[in-house]
Amino acid sequence: MEPQMQGPMVLPEMLRQRPKKSWLMPAGAGLAIGTVLGVAIGFSVAGGSSGSGNALSDAQNGSALSQGVIDQAVETCGIDPEGYNVLDDGAAIELDTEGEDYLDSGTSNLIAYYCMLNELGVPEVTQQKMGRTRALDGTQSDTWDSLQASWSYHPDTGVNVLIEEAK
Repeated sequence: MEPQMQGPMVLPEMLRQRPKKSWLMPAGAGLAIGTVLGVAIGFSVAGGSSGSGNALSDAQNGSALSQGVIDQAVETCGIDPEGYNVLDDGAAIELDTEGEDYLDSGTSNLIAYYCMLNELGVPEVTQQKMGRTRALDGTQSDTWDSLQASWSYHPDTGVNVLIEEAK
């Protein structure tokens, strides 16, 4: 006896294909980004807890930025040249992280970026505010000692931070 098939015959090409798991790629990317940020934040917290170990407090005891302070921070952290821009002869510095846009410049080394924030004396609470900024929030700012920072974030352009003397 030959088995009987019930229903109409369907060609294999017409069978419904298994739906693609479109969530795998974003989930994997999110996991990778979260891991990198977790390591970078852990590094910044560990590096920021050493007391007066940052270039700003060592060089000028909490006073304004200078070219020497910035040079020391760059040497200590090893940040890429595209990750920072010195302005007004060392009176200000701009830090830039790489975004998702293929034309965007900036550093992809988040450990060096967080190291720079620590070396320049940016308080942990300000760093937390930076990390919580969304693209919809626009430009944010904070002031401490004699310095102020303003920053913005967008996935395409990354984080852009300007640190300068408080006005």
